[in-house]
Amino acid sequence: MPNISTGSNTQGRDMKERERFTLLRITGKYGGSVVVELNDSYAPGIPDVKGQLLVRNDFVSGVHDTYVEPRDLAGWAHVLDEVAAGHDAIWREAARVSEIGIRLDWREADHDRITVTIADQQTTRLAVSLDLDPGWIDEQRALLDRLRAVWAHLIPAD
Repeated sequence: MPNISTGSNTQGRDMKERERFTLLRITGKYGGSVVVELNDSYAPGIPDVKGQLLVRNDFVSGVHDTYVEPRDLAGWAHVLDEVAAGHDAIWREAARVSEIGIRLDWREADHDRITVTIADQQTTRLAVSLDLDPGWIDEQRALLDRLRAVWAHLIPAD
């Protein structure tokens, strides 16, 4: 997990960490999270395609190097649409990087319960169950829109 400092002499670094480009940040009401953050690139304000997949709950805490190509954003938008409609969906299924699946376990007025599955093409598979506040999909769409805006010149036309 990233090293987080709270000292006053590191404000510049803390500000930079808060501004990292994040494609997804799914955080449970009672703990646990699945996050994909992208590294800084050499072009100011444009993230690199390389980053980290961070997974945390009471049982595991892990970081896995990954990458996100501009063309991957349409697939993530599709996953969000499917889950919003009450369907299960997998992002980057059978790709050369870790796939992320979301299963909607139940939806109630005050929260959703989902299971996020992370799997690589070798042998690793992990499932994290999260209770989420209403609006979590809108939060993911806002992160996606921010990344689409800075990568607009790189996203292929469909």
